[in-house]
Amino acid sequence: MKPSICAIILAAGTSSRMGKPKQLLPLGEQSLLERTIHRLVDEDFSEVIAVIGHEAKAIKEKISIKNERFRWIENEAYLTGQSSSLKTGIVSLKEHHSHAMVFLGDLPFISDETIRLIYQTGVDRLKEYGESFVIRPTYKEVPGHPVFFGNINRHHFAQLQGDTGGKSIMKRIPHHILLEVEDEGILMDVDSPEDYVEAKRRWRGYHE
Repeated sequence: MKPSICAIILAAGTSSRMGKPKQLLPLGEQSLLERTIHRLVDEDFSEVIAVIGHEAKAIKEKISIKNERFRWIENEAYLTGQSSSLKTGIVSLKEHHSHAMVFLGDLPFISDETIRLIYQTGVDRLKEYGESFVIRPTYKEVPGHPVFFGNINRHHFAQLQGDTGGKSIMKRIPHHILLEVEDEGILMDVDSPEDYVEAKRRWRGYHE
């Protein structure tokens, strides 16, 4: 039977360095967050969850996703940091979901091939491991996203605090796999106005 693997997109932050909600910044014909969501509902995930917080109402009004496998989750504690969004996303998983790939909403240049490689590597490892494991891609030995969490222990995530994301969780997970990829997109987040200028330049280069 095919494993049930969810995609969780963390997109609840205040975009303090950008100065305005980066989730809604246009990149081509779609916004950053909208583009990420559409890419993932086209993949083989059993469900796609976007965790939002800051400007949640505006985001839901401006991004319309008509797919029964997609849903919004609001993190009311988003000001406490990214870990609260990760915890919110994991807690919101349906009971039969024990595996998830965690994405950031501001990494638009991850290749489809990388997403599928990490997904398939996770599926393969599920046949080997009965315990929790994590797969993280690296580019030139620098770790990035998305991160695959297999055989999730929800108790570990319930204890998350602060803005450390999944780092503290990873220390408790028995099996760690670093997957080297030839894809710098796993590191290219859009945090600042300068990042956004570079993202638009790169996007035009890809589509001219």
